[in-house]
Amino acid sequence: LIMMALVFSAVNVPLETIAFVAGVDRIMDMMRTTTNITGDGAVAVTVASLTGELDKAELISADDV
Repeated sequence: LIMMALVFSAVNVPLETIAFVAGVDRIMDMMRTTTNITGDGAVAVTVASLTGELDKAELISADDV
């Protein structure tokens, strides 16, 4: 946000827009985090499956739920 304030002042954008951008960025950050975690999980399962470290029978069974 500090850099954003410097850029906004350099291009003559009102500094009041930082509050709006910060509010929107918070929601977008949550979406980016969710996407990142989902992707990391998908890659971990794929790699475990390809290397033979994934027990598919254990994943299919619903005993742990």
